[in-house]
Amino acid sequence: MNKTHVQVSLTLDAALVIAQAAISKGNELGVKLNAVVVDSAGNRLVSLREPGAAMPAMDFAEKKAYTAANFKIPTEKWSAVLEGQTVLANGLAQHEKVALFGGGLPVLSEGVVVGAIGVSGGKVAEDIQCAEAGIEALNALA
Repeated sequence: MNKTHVQVSLTLDAALVIAQAAISKGNELGVKLNAVVVDSAGNRLVSLREPGAAMPAMDFAEKKAYTAANFKIPTEKWSAVLEGQTVLANGLAQHEKVALFGGGLPVLSEGVVVGAIGVSGGKVAEDIQCAEAGIEALNALA
């Protein structure tokens, strides 16, 4: 019987690349954002806020990252997953660390979730686009 479990996760350097690229994409779009990158367990590694970005959005960015890391799906997919499941939707929506709307993406390495990014401060489509830019920046390094 195994008594331990090894969990692969992002490095701090990788998390910083992801967050900076997301913020840069926001600047390109003219949106002031918050970006949070978490490890594979959903623990915060990097938290960046563009000056002028709404402070409450930082909490949403972290919730999106946590949700994407732990459930291993983009947060934008929750509406389809929860369709017709009112009790489950209400239960998840009440969880203090969960966000069920777009802007959170898992980060994969060789098919394994190694962390996630959450972006908040723009419209949902902008948040998603900036989160994707963060992951693309990391993948460009490989």
